[in-house]
Amino acid sequence: MLNKVWYLLDSEQRSSVIVIACLMLIGMVLETLGLGLVIPVLTIITESDLIGTYPFMLPIFDMLGSPNHEQIVIIAMISLVVVYFIKTLYLAFFAWRQAKYISGVNAELSYRLFSQYLRQPYSFHLQRNSAQLIRNTINFPITIASVIHQSLLIAMEALVLLGISILLINFEPLGAFMVMSLFCLSGCCYSYITRKHMLRWGEESATNEGLRIQHVQQGLGAAKDLKLLGRGNGFIEQYNHHNIRGAHLSKRQTTFDAFPRLMLELFAVAGLASLVIVIVYKGNHIETLLPIIGLFAASAFRLLPSVNRVITAVQYLRFTLPVINTIYDEVRLFEKIKASPSRGMLSFEDNLSLSNVNFNYLNTKSQTLTDINLKVPKGSTIGFIGESGAGKSTLVDIILGLLTPETGKVKVDGVDIETSIRGWQERIGYVPQSIYLTDDTLRRNIAFGLHDEKINENSVLGAVKAAQLDQFVKSLPEGLDTVVGERGVRLSGGQQQRIGIARSLYHDPSVLVLDEATSSLDTDTEREVMDAVRKLHGKKTILIVAHRLSTVEDCDYLYHLKAGKVIDEGAPNLILTQRAVNVE
Repeated sequence: MLNKVWYLLDSEQRSSVIVIACLMLIGMVLETLGLGLVIPVLTIITESDLIGTYPFMLPIFDMLGSPNHEQIVIIAMISLVVVYFIKTLYLAFFAWRQAKYISGVNAELSYRLFSQYLRQPYSFHLQRNSAQLIRNTINFPITIASVIHQSLLIAMEALVLLGISILLINFEPLGAFMVMSLFCLSGCCYSYITRKHMLRWGEESATNEGLRIQHVQQGLGAAKDLKLLGRGNGFIEQYNHHNIRGAHLSKRQTTFDAFPRLMLELFAVAGLASLVIVIVYKGNHIETLLPIIGLFAASAFRLLPSVNRVITAVQYLRFTLPVINTIYDEVRLFEKIKASPSRGMLSFEDNLSLSNVNFNYLNTKSQTLTDINLKVPKGSTIGFIGESGAGKSTLVDIILGLLTPETGKVKVDGVDIETSIRGWQERIGYVPQSIYLTDDTLRRNIAFGLHDEKINENSVLGAVKAAQLDQFVKSLPEGLDTVVGERGVRLSGGQQQRIGIARSLYHDPSVLVLDEATSSLDTDTEREVMDAVRKLHGKKTILIVAHRLSTVEDCDYLYHLKAGKVIDEGAPNLILTQRAVNVE
């Protein structure tokens, strides 16, 4: 388990663990020293003739000016307070240093997961549920950080227990052995009994958390439909089922965490009583009991929370084992998936071609695309038509470099785009059917994903004009600083699509791809959007996936797909008129 957590740490974080381990050793020494002073202090209080009983202390008393008994007691108590003050300051510093390290691990791991998820190929996201990725990115790093905290806590408390045990054995070996054996035996028995329960509950909790996030996502994302249909209660009930289940699992874990403290208190009293019986049985005088009993009582006061924390921490590690396994598997997966090569922007001066391209989605029996061959000259406008499920959008995703064909090649000017996927994608502007708009300004939605200082205002204005958004922007009181609302809820469908076109044109791409970009618009709005696209004819290479045939009438060439195959191709007047194609 811990070897997997260690694997998740980078080299700097591993080095910090060594530093923290050294700080722990110092803390253990201070803890042991604090308890070790109990017997000398109690002896000073109870023994009136210290020099007669302990003649080796005479030089110390002479150095202090031969103080009387009362003065010695005062000096001893002040010394005890000073030692505990130093110990408290150090342990406070150690707690801060440990918290800094743990919170840093949490932030770095969350950042690493999120950045790696966004860098994964598109096919990765097709196979994964976004709720699980959100859970892994936000919730699970907190758990991993807590695991590290609990592991450090176990190490710290184990060192303290070791130091105190050595101290007790030095003064009363048999009694110390009995007390420590009692603590260890009770802890091991409890841990063994609860082991399977914690593992099972941990797996349920991890799964349950993902489902909670999923139901929240789905419910909020479908708020409009649920309001209209009056079916919000179904989503609420689904969420609440997992919410209650999560609370139930948390209740069980919390209850099990409380048991060790109650159990240890009983054993501590029994152990202390056994110690007194052993000392009396050995024939020691009653006055000699006080310092030893005082030491054991003080030790028990410190040992009880330590043993309790160790047992609780072990329980927590078992409960979170599924989380550790999940994040470990994710990080290992990232290492197996190779990043797409990038060798600079690909030259596009002649044509884009697909030769013998075949593709099939994972876990599907029927072939999605079969023997696709086509050529797109630079500056041309090409349309792809066909019924729903014909493979048009999949074909576009392959052209975009989002999906990799099983066989065949996609080439630009004779160069395989796989040699530089990013170099090819930097030449593409993409307008999907549904434009994803963030709850931010028009400017930031057009220059999507860029910080303000990196946004080129001239590029924004040029994209706005090319997408025929300029009049709309002028009508807004705040212009490009207008906030569009989450998913663009404050805009019409046509306005959203124009923003999508403006976004695709911001970086002045060579190729513009419209994937059924107007299928959800009314006829008049579609005409306005397509007018903006037609003005780019000849200036850009345009690929249009059509839902309505009216959007491809002005194309230079059409490809008709059916069941993943190109069944016809030619000029629009030939395909649409003479052969009377109907794909709507």
